[in-house]
Parts: sequence; C-alpha cells; structure tokens
Amino acid sequence: MKTYLILTLSLSMIATSAFAQMRDSDCDPETDRGCTSEDSAVKEPNHTIYPYKPFSTSRINERLAYMTENPNFVSDIWEMDRRGLNRATSLVQPWGGSFWPLFQGGIANTYQDKDTTTFIFTPLQNITWQANVKEYKKRKETVYPRIYDLSEEDLAKLAPSEKYDLLLGDTSFDLTNRVWAYTEKWGMEKKWGFLSQIDMPEGYRTPNVSKNMALWEGICHGWALGAGYTPRPEHPVNFTLPNGKKLQIFPSDIKALASMMWANSTIQDNVLLEGNRCNEKNPDKDTYGRYIDTVLDKNDRELVPRCGDTHPAIFHVALVNVMGIEGRPIVLDHNAKLAIANQPVGSYEFNYFNPKTGKDGSLSASMISLRDYPRDPYRVSRNPEATHIVGVHMNSRYVDWQLPKKRVFDSPANDTIVDNKFNYDLEINSRGKIVGGQWRADKVVRAGSRKSTNQPDYFWLAPRDWKNYFRPYTGLPEWSKGDALPPQEYKTAAVVSHSFIYEESARFNGGVSPNCKVYPANGRGEPADVNCEFRIPKPQPLINVVDRLIDLSRQ
Repeated sequence: MKTYLILTLSLSMIATSAFAQMRDSDCDPETDRGCTSEDSAVKEPNHTIYPYKPFSTSRINERLAYMTENPNFVSDIWEMDRRGLNRATSLVQPWGGSFWPLFQGGIANTYQDKDTTTFIFTPLQNITWQANVKEYKKRKETVYPRIYDLSEEDLAKLAPSEKYDLLLGDTSFDLTNRVWAYTEKWGMEKKWGFLSQIDMPEGYRTPNVSKNMALWEGICHGWALGAGYTPRPEHPVNFTLPNGKKLQIFPSDIKALASMMWANSTIQDNVLLEGNRCNEKNPDKDTYGRYIDTVLDKNDRELVPRCGDTHPAIFHVALVNVMGIEGRPIVLDHNAKLAIANQPVGSYEFNYFNPKTGKDGSLSASMISLRDYPRDPYRVSRNPEATHIVGVHMNSRYVDWQLPKKRVFDSPANDTIVDNKFNYDLEINSRGKIVGGQWRADKVVRAGSRKSTNQPDYFWLAPRDWKNYFRPYTGLPEWSKGDALPPQEYKTAAVVSHSFIYEESARFNGGVSPNCKVYPANGRGEPADVNCEFRIPKPQPLINVVDRLIDLSRQ
C-alpha cells in the first residue's frame, strides 16, 4: 500500500507538471522557437525602437482611438482620478473555461475519462496527440456504430462535440471527425498541411516541421474572448433521444461549443489588438529588467518591438476607457514570453506611487516634475512633450482557465480569479494628458535588477459590433419543446457551418498573396520568399444550436 501511494503521488506530480506547461511551454512547434537550446547572452540593445525610442504622441493617440473605437477617449489623468476610474469591474464577469488543448482533440476530448485519477495511470495517452488520435480512431470503429446502445451514464461522458453531433441526430459525427482531422493534420504538417498554392522555385522545399505539439496550443483565443460576451451556461440540459434515453449536456460542454464558435469565427480577424506576439523563450532584458528586442523575428522585415511592447500608456488609457467607462472586458496574454496565455480580464484596480521614492500616495502627491528628477534612468526615452511622470501599480484581475468538469451548476463562484500585478510609469504633458510611459520591474528603478517587468505581451478585445459575426441561420423551423431534439433541418444547416474554410489568399487579402519562406532542397544557399496560399478548415458549431443550449441552461 505504501509503494502504491508513493507511485501515485510521483505520477501525480508528473501530471501536474505537464498541465502546468500548458501555460508556459518551452516549445512552439510552428515556429520552432524554444524547441532547441538558444544563446542566452544578452545582445546589444537597439536604441532605435521602444523602450529606448519613445512612441510619439500622435502614434499613441491613433492607437487609442482605434482600441477604444472612440476619437474622444479620455486621456486626462486628472479627469480619470476625479471620476473614480482607478478601479472597475466589467458589467459581466467572464466565465472560467478550458482552452481545450489541441493535443487532446480540443472539444472532441472525452474529458470525463481524463480526470486526475485517470491521468495518473495513463499519462502517455493524455500528453501525446498521436496516442489521442489513435484512441479516437478506435473509438470511431467501436463506439460510434453502437452509440444508441450506450447507457445514459456513458452518454453523459461523451465529448462536447460528440454530444452536439448526437443531438442533431448525426451518427456520422461530422463535427467531431472534422475536429480530430484538424488535430492530426496540424500535428503531422502544421500549417503546411493546408497549403493550397505556392510559387515553389526549382530545387527548393517547404520548411521541415516539428511533429511536436505544445501543451498550451488550443482555443484559448475563443474561450477568452467569448467568455466575456456569451451568457454563462448555468446547469445541465437534458434531451430525449429516439430510443428514449436521456442525453445530458453539462455547462462545460456548452462552454466548449461556444469557445469553438468564437475561436473559428471571422471575428478573430476583426478584433481590436494592441501589441505584437513575442516569439522568444527567454527574451533579452536590459539592466533595468525591461524586455528588449535584439533578434529579428522571422515574421518581420525590420526589428520592431515584440517582447518590449505593449506600451503602458496605451494599455492604461484603453483599459480605463473600455472597462472603466464602458464596462467591457478585455483579453490579455499575461505571459510576456513565447508561450501564449490568453486570459479574460474582468476587473482592475491601481494606485499611484512616486517614481523617485516608490512611496504610495494620491495622484497629486505621487506625480513629480521631470525637472526634479535629473537621475531618471529612462530620461532619454521620455516623450519630449512630457513634463511630469507618475508611477502606477496595476492589478488586472483575470479569470483563469480550468479543466473541464462534470459540474451540474456553474456560477461566478466557480471561477478562479488571479491577481496579475505589475508596475509602470506614465508620462504627462502640461495639459494633464497621458503621452507616454515605461515599464518598471520595481517601483524604484535600479540598474542590475534581476527582476523583469512582468508586463502583458499584448491585449485585445471584441469590437462593439461583435453581434454581427454571430447571426443565427434564418429559415430554420422553430425548435419548440425543451427536451425534444432539433428539427431535421438543423442537421443540414450544421454541416454547412462545419464546412467553413478559412482562406489565406490574395482573394481575401487585397489581391496580395501571403508570403512564405522556402529552403534549398540540398541544404545549401539562402532561403527564398515566395507567394503562397492556404485553405484552413475551421469547423464551427451551428450558432442556432449553441444559442438554444445556452438559453435552456439558464432557464
């Protein structure tokens, strides 16, 4: 018994470690960033880009007008203070949900068979996409043909996509098959598996790709955005199948369908986003702990701030206007490094401090004149229009992701709220307008700091017209009775929704084809940039079904 307990605890720690990596994996299989050892020596800072070269006031105002969708956004720091905008909560708390890891088949994951106990004894099945694809194919042959023979208990354990298919009367499991097909294709070939056209020069090849799959890959972009706008599913919904058995759909199942609907919607091309993705496992830092960009990213033609953005002035003013004034949530990637960790932010709170002494205080007591701060370490990086600076200690509270569970009731009390704290200063002009700022590892900046600024990588939000991207299909018959299956016409409409193909092509890019890098087949010579196009399957559940499930789960 003692040996059994030790083995269980050891495997449990392995499992916990593996799930922890979902948030901060060392490897990005698409870019191969972080997949091999890298030179960790700090490169020479580039003083022609932020944080050394300040953003101009016009650039900051242009980005803020875009992010707030309001040319008359509030940037007067005194007005913010008078209106009590130092803290705010979104009108609706985003709901906690899974990012539905891709290596487990996303929303086609039978998550109830992968709880902590099962994970302990079958770790390989749970952390390799190849094993999970193999298990799905076996399931397709042995379980799907006898789906109506399953007990109500086993029906309740189906994956979210399987329940959705069965609800529609689709025993071919169209959506589920498409989700798994994407998982396998991505695992084998990454984006090159969806290549539809390429101007390949003779003697060249597409890049070699890793068949690894990062544990953090999934649809966090769908969950994090949709959780702030889609009503929270609260309790299970039951339907009567043709054989008289009950199909129970849990709040986690409905959240999964909503998350995929948002992830594969074209709204993702129209979100309001500020900042660039950092593709470095260990980005360089300067002597003050600020992230700096020293390596040209493969996606860029010139060195730009990627790990050294998001600009604190844009973040601060946008957050105050979007959430503080309008009550809308935002999404941020709280990991400033390679791995993506999109999280919905539902509240914030900040206080001021004196950037020279680090002492907390009111706005008037904390703001100092730049003339009285001759040893400001960021002096040469300040906006020339700035006359004063003030320190800000920010806590942007986000809703954390969670493992999907067979929970019979879901409420805000089930969400995990995480404090996400960091420091920065804001540059103020003579009229009280915010015109710049710098990230700070500590309240008082010191050379030789071993800390980092802990800043967000980027932040984004849905546009005000987001509902235009989620219009239900018209012409379908009424789905009246609560526990009855949808009319047959819903199944036909659903297949159309499942068949959505996202094109990266000249047709949808202003007549200009995307650009791909190809390599000499003999391994010698320089890579070449060529025109290429992609057709990427992005299956979406039928919005009419998702809306219906949400409504029923809240009655």
